[in-house]
Amino acid sequence: MSATATYSPTRFGEVDSGRARLADAAAIVGTRIGLWVGLQLLVAGLILIAAGQDEPLNAAAGWWMVYGSIVDLATLGLILVYLRRSGRSYRSLLGPPAAAWQIGLGVTAVLAASLPAVVFSSELTSAVYGAGTTPPMLTIVDVPLPAAIWVASVWPVLAELAEPVAFFGIILPALEWRTGSAWIAAPLMVGIWALEHAFFPVLLDGGAIDATFAAYRVLSVLPFLAMWTALYYAFGRRLLPLMLGRWVVNGGTAVAVAAGLV
Repeated sequence: MSATATYSPTRFGEVDSGRARLADAAAIVGTRIGLWVGLQLLVAGLILIAAGQDEPLNAAAGWWMVYGSIVDLATLGLILVYLRRSGRSYRSLLGPPAAAWQIGLGVTAVLAASLPAVVFSSELTSAVYGAGTTPPMLTIVDVPLPAAIWVASVWPVLAELAEPVAFFGIILPALEWRTGSAWIAAPLMVGIWALEHAFFPVLLDGGAIDATFAAYRVLSVLPFLAMWTALYYAFGRRLLPLMLGRWVVNGGTAVAVAAGLV
């Protein structure tokens, strides 16, 4: 990491503001995980009432890209609460301004850096579920056309406005304040972010939580998050290029899922 990654009290606030940011970070992480699980249970209950399926929780998992929008809207709400309390602006969480050429170069770098992560994830999928298998969190998505259109068009935008801003703009600085080191804070954030993926969606196997799938979800996303975090520092904490690059990656995946191409 470059020198810009070094924690500085004058940059990230004094003790009181640091503690407040740490509390905000914990609230965001806890709320997101709680909503992922709670919303899936809610959808499962509705499916059980409406269709009486034997495995409503697994059926509800097929809607995770839809109810994920509620998770991101709630995250945006918590970001706004933080901004109001701290007197900051949403723009300030995106880091220094980026010129057009920096944004274009940054998006290209994000796409290029994501390729090794795609290869790793593909190899992991083959090792766990068999060669040529599509990642199960994509194949389980099964929603009607209106929901598929939402997944392809609206959800990727909401996700980029909420998720990276929360993790890079609030959670990472809070961990830097707490640990006093970006070298410690960055891996912690990546670990927390990856662990969240174990909860969306939750699958059952033989009546018990599918721990293999949960572990697979965490491991498959780790290289993406690590690459993107390294790029965030390399970009001088400019978040906009990273957000746009992520939107291309995640948005493309959402379109493919919605169109039934995976």
